[in-house]
Amino acid sequence: MRWSELEGQRVVILGTGREGVAIAEHLLGSGVKSLSAADERDGDSATAWRGRFGAAVPLLIAPTAATLRRKRIQVAIASPGIPPHSALRRATEQAKLRRTTATDLWLGDNAARTTAVTGSKGKSTTAALVRAISVAHGVGCELGGNIGIPLLGLPEAERYAAELSSYQCSSVTTSPDVVVLTALFPEHLDWHGSEEQYYADKLNLIAHGPRRVLANGEDPRLVAALERFHPDAEIEWVGSTGSHWTVSGRAGAREILRDGARFVDASTLPLVGRHNLRNAALALAAVEAAGTELDPQAALAALAGFRPLEHRLERVADPSGLVFIDDSLSTSPFAAIAALEALDTRDLVLIVGGQDRGVDYAPLADYLQQHPVAAVIGLPDSGPRILKTLAPTGILTVPVDGMDAAIRTARKVIDDGVVLLSPAAPSYGRYRDYADRAADFRRAISASASA
Repeated sequence: MRWSELEGQRVVILGTGREGVAIAEHLLGSGVKSLSAADERDGDSATAWRGRFGAAVPLLIAPTAATLRRKRIQVAIASPGIPPHSALRRATEQAKLRRTTATDLWLGDNAARTTAVTGSKGKSTTAALVRAISVAHGVGCELGGNIGIPLLGLPEAERYAAELSSYQCSSVTTSPDVVVLTALFPEHLDWHGSEEQYYADKLNLIAHGPRRVLANGEDPRLVAALERFHPDAEIEWVGSTGSHWTVSGRAGAREILRDGARFVDASTLPLVGRHNLRNAALALAAVEAAGTELDPQAALAALAGFRPLEHRLERVADPSGLVFIDDSLSTSPFAAIAALEALDTRDLVLIVGGQDRGVDYAPLADYLQQHPVAAVIGLPDSGPRILKTLAPTGILTVPVDGMDAAIRTARKVIDDGVVLLSPAAPSYGRYRDYADRAADFRRAISASASA
C-alpha cells in the first residue's frame, strides 16, 4: 500500500507509542479525510498523546468493531507494539478495515532504493555497517527503522539502510530492493504465537519480489527455514564454503574474503566475535549488491572507523582488573551463546535473567556444558529457572535479587576476567527497556567499585 492511497480515507492509527506519533505527524495536513488513533488502554502513553495532538487526532480507548464502523473508519495503520492477536487488531478485522503499517507504506514509496536487514541477531550492527560502507564509497545513505530512528523521519537520500524487526517484516507487501538475513532463532513468540509463525513473519520480507537476497549460510536454522518457506527463492549465501563472500576459517585470522582471496584484513574492526566478522561480510555483500563498486581501502577505512552500537558487547570502564561487558540487548539464549562465543574465555561470570516468557534454555545449557565458565548469576524474574536448567553443567550458579547483588557477587567470584551481562531475556517488568537495564548495570559497577 502507498501513502497516496490514503487520500480521502478515514484512517485510524493503532498504538500511541513512538511509531504511532511518527505516523500522525506524517499524516497531519495530508489528504486523509479524517485521522484518529486507538489504543488498548488508557495510561501515560495515551495522556502524552492527548497532550501532543488534542482534538487534531482524537484518541479512542479499546474501540469495538461497532465503534469503528459507526465512525466509518476505512483504514487501520498498526504500530509494531500492537500484536496480531490483540483485541484492537481483532476489532479492525471484524470491522473489515483495510490494514497496513508504516513500514509497508514507507516501502511502497522507497523499496527500490532500500537495503533492509533483518534477523534474530546482528541486524542492527549489519544495517549500521551497510550505511558506513556506503558513505565511505560516496553514496548518500540514511539509516533507520527498528534501530531507533523511524523510517518516516528519514530525510530524502540516494539510498536507505533499514533495520527491520519481525513485527515490521510481517506486514510488508512490497519487498526492499536488497534484503539481508543475518540469523534465525526463536524470538518474540508471545507476539507471533509460535516458532514457525515467527520464522514465517520474519521471512515475509523476501516474499514480494526483492531484486537480491543475501543470507548467512553458516546458520542452519536460517538455511532450513528459507528452504521450507521460500524453496524457489534465489538466495546468495554469505559465509559458507564456496560463497562469493566468506570469512577466514583459519584460527585467529580476521579476514573477509571475496572469491577466496583476501578482500580486507579485518583485524582493526572494533567488533569482537566471528559473528560480527560475518556481519561485516554481509554488509559488504549488500553494498555491492546495491550497485556500488567496492574499493578495499575505502571498505577497510569504514570497518576500522566503525563504532560498536550501544549495549551490544560494549565494554564498561572499571578501575579493577575485571572487564565488564554490556550486552543488555541479548534477549534470548541464542544471543547469550553468541556473546559467549565472541568472548571465548572460561574466566567469565555470566549474568542472566529478566522477563520470563517461558523460553527453553536447554540450548544455553548445552553450550555451557561444552564451554564452561566460572559462574552464572541469575537475576529476577527468569534467573532461578535458567539456573535450574544449567544445574547439570556443574557450573557455580548464584541467584540474586537485583543488579547490585549481581555485581557484588561477580566481584567475589573472580578478580581477573570478564563479567558479562548477556541476560538472554527481555528487560520488561523490572526495567523500561534494555537501555534502562544497561544503565542499572553501569550504575551498579560504579557503586561497587567505589565501595
